[in-house]
Amino acid sequence: MVDWNEPEDDNYSMTNPSSKRLLLIALFTIALIILVNLAWWFFYQNTREMLDQQLGRRLSAVGQATSAGISAETTGKLAAGDFTAYLEIVDLLTRVQSADSLAGLFVLNQSYEYLASTDIENDSLYILKELNGPYLDSLFFALDPVPIVSPSYQSGDIYLKTAFVPLLDSSYFVAAVLGVEANVDYFQVLDDLRNSLIFSTAVSVMGGLLFGLIFVSYQRRVNSIQQRLFMNETHSYLGRMVAVVSHEIKNPLMIIRASAERLKKRADSEESRFVIEEVDRLNSIVTGYLDFARSSSGTNGEASLIHEPVGDLSLYELSNELKKHLSDKYSGQQVDWLSDDIDPALTIRSYRRALRQTLLNLLINAAESCRDKGCPIRIGLKVETDNPERVLLKVVDHGPGMEPKELKRVFDPFYTTRMSGSGLGLFLSKNIVEQMNGRLLIESGPDRGTTVIVDLPREIHSSGKTE
Repeated sequence: MVDWNEPEDDNYSMTNPSSKRLLLIALFTIALIILVNLAWWFFYQNTREMLDQQLGRRLSAVGQATSAGISAETTGKLAAGDFTAYLEIVDLLTRVQSADSLAGLFVLNQSYEYLASTDIENDSLYILKELNGPYLDSLFFALDPVPIVSPSYQSGDIYLKTAFVPLLDSSYFVAAVLGVEANVDYFQVLDDLRNSLIFSTAVSVMGGLLFGLIFVSYQRRVNSIQQRLFMNETHSYLGRMVAVVSHEIKNPLMIIRASAERLKKRADSEESRFVIEEVDRLNSIVTGYLDFARSSSGTNGEASLIHEPVGDLSLYELSNELKKHLSDKYSGQQVDWLSDDIDPALTIRSYRRALRQTLLNLLINAAESCRDKGCPIRIGLKVETDNPERVLLKVVDHGPGMEPKELKRVFDPFYTTRMSGSGLGLFLSKNIVEQMNGRLLIESGPDRGTTVIVDLPREIHSSGKTE
């Protein structure tokens, strides 16, 4: 509805030092959480691989040591089905199993049949031939067979790892393969560690998010306080400067206007009327600056913008007076007045001049907004009295409306779109309404027009007036 514009820098929030600091802290927190969790998982993976490799080397060493105790002649006899050789090898395998706490030892032939085993309940065929068959074949048919260690694998609820060592007969052919199998108990421990890591990762992420939310909330409050202090100081300095400059400008303006009035009386020229109109416009802007200066030097950053006693005010008469003023101001243009019928008997106790000034400023803003956008001037004043203790005065227009980002700054001082505006109209209007124990609200949207709501008590006592 007027007196607002797009900010000079749409990326203000990103260029704000506080926002940058928040972004850097958030990125640091996220990076720290990621790095800590990556370190944990890297340690877990390295531990798993290291233990697996160490177990593989141990099984290979046990297998080679055990195969050294089995002669080529005994291997040949076992492959031929000699029972004495069978008992000898089973005895050796049992002792190695007991000494090294292994899951089992066994000897297989080329057909994957058990020739000997520490587990008397084994079937005749190797139960994991599908899984470990390629390793066994590589030993039986290799020109220079060397021990092979299989990857760790899961069988039921347990993890197993097997080392395969070739057994040569007297002809130096691989007659059988010795399998040394270990029950990998530490995998269960690693699984528990992995579950703990998953839980720790989830807790760290949730903790990081919670910390981030708390910090951001705290930082936003600090930023808000800093911004208010900065704005108060800025308003104070601006107020002093504006007061001096505006006061010095008003006197020459009055001289120029008086001279233009004399010229108009002598010769009713278009130029003299134009000078008077422009002087009045400049005087209105300067008056707004002076009001701002007073508001910036008052108590708690607000001022005595109201200098009149409380009196009975007819809203019907006020509406007609505003309507006539706007008709005269825009006499060369069509103005559609949208006001509802107001009860002539409806009165409130308030500050007449202050309320008239506020409503007139809002109506002119609405009209200028329509005119600047090339829309028909359709404005009005509506009154709602549903609440027996309060009254709502709604200044409405069918102009272009405003964007959400404009609504955020609409009450900021010196924020305007109009080349001829001061950006103080809505700021001062809001302060005046609040000094009347009221509220100034704005409802607007793109292409939906704008409604400014002045929410006032029906009766203001004299003791509540700010002098």
